[in-house]
Amino acid sequence: MLTLLLPIDGSDYSTRAIDYAIRRAHEAREGAQVHLVNVQPQIATPHVKLLVSRDSLDDNYRDESSAVLTPALERLRDATVPATAHSRVGHAVDHIIDCCNAQHCDEIVIGTHGRGGFKGALMGSVAQKVVHAATVPVVLIR
Repeated sequence: MLTLLLPIDGSDYSTRAIDYAIRRAHEAREGAQVHLVNVQPQIATPHVKLLVSRDSLDDNYRDESSAVLTPALERLRDATVPATAHSRVGHAVDHIIDCCNAQHCDEIVIGTHGRGGFKGALMGSVAQKVVHAATVPVVLIR
């Protein structure tokens, strides 16, 4: 069975990655399983921690992640592609690679904004860092 990991952030690029995964899953002779992962950046400033309770932060992370994962799950399930959602908080690249390894994924499919050159080097790119850190093939979708 083909196992795909889709890191998603709710962008149009993520939507295109979902469309690609649906096509890929339908073409897989042995069937496919998709794991969606959304990583929320940790709000770690001391001022926030003083003013906002841990429960409120956790609720915020859960709500933000659910807003991205729920429509993606529905889209995959409507296309009859088995899918599971994973929510994480912290450094995106680390969690994407960890989820890929934990779920024994064969491939990572990730949307990218396609910033190259100076702007890409200056800002960094989650997709670019995933390509360098992954031990499985990574498909970049623009």
